[in-house]
Amino acid sequence: MIELIIEHWKNLDGSSQYLWSVWRDGKRLGVSRPTSLPEDAEQQGLDWCRKSTGGQPDRVTRL
Repeated sequence: MIELIIEHWKNLDGSSQYLWSVWRDGKRLGVSRPTSLPEDAEQQGLDWCRKSTGGQPDRVTRL
């Protein structure tokens, strides 16, 4: 199973960052640099997943 995880990090200055990571069977395949919008992180993660694994993730989890 391939899972795309979108993480939300809150900074001390009140700003937020979003990162994506792609996992297959409990092993991380890829991770992003921070973005300022959750939609950007998700789209980048989906694009990376399609390019690197040849398909869509089986699940998208937003933390």
